[in-house]
Amino acid sequence: MGLMSDPYPSSITHDRYDVYINQDFIGQKYLLTAQESVHDIDEFLKNEGIKEFESYLDGDHYYIKAGENERRAAEVLKVYLQNR
Repeated sequence: MGLMSDPYPSSITHDRYDVYINQDFIGQKYLLTAQESVHDIDEFLKNEGIKEFESYLDGDHYYIKAGENERRAAEVLKVYLQNR
C-alpha cells in the first residue's frame, strides 16, 4: 500500500507581508480575504491621524517611511497587526 498525497490540503495559505517602519520590523500582515490588501495599512494609519508617510511594496516586504510620527506609527501599527 503506497502513500498518497492529499489532493485537498487541510490548511489554507494566506498572503503574508513583513511590515517595516523606517527599516525596523514591526510585524506581519496576513491577507485573510480576497478583499484585503497590504495597502489597507495606509488607510489605517491615516484613520489614526498619521498622514505624513510614504509606503512601498518590495516583494513580500511592505516598507513605510514615517517622518516625525515614527514612534506613534510604530505603536499603533503593532497593535493593528497583533489584532489581525
